[in-house]
Amino acid sequence: NDQDWVVTIARVEQEILEKDGKKDKKWVVYFTELDKGLALNATNGKTLCKILGTDEMNDWVGHRITLYTKDDIEFGGELVSGIRVRPKLPLAV
Repeated sequence: NDQDWVVTIARVEQEILEKDGKKDKKWVVYFTELDKGLALNATNGKTLCKILGTDEMNDWVGHRITLYTKDDIEFGGELVSGIRVRPKLPLAV
């Protein structure tokens, strides 16, 4: 849907994820407000490094970020929907 989610990073873990029988080691970001984590792709990883000012993932814990759905992501030659990190920090509450 067209809603943004402001979430707090709880932890970042490296996990082995399986898709179509292929196993890959990926970094997964977990949030205090959500049950599922977000497997980092290059785009979201670079955005997080930029807005949080560090590539040290342990330093990301406790920071609030905004997630949104992007509907025109090219993946495997097709356009699909995916979760992206907004390229700016949410306003303080």
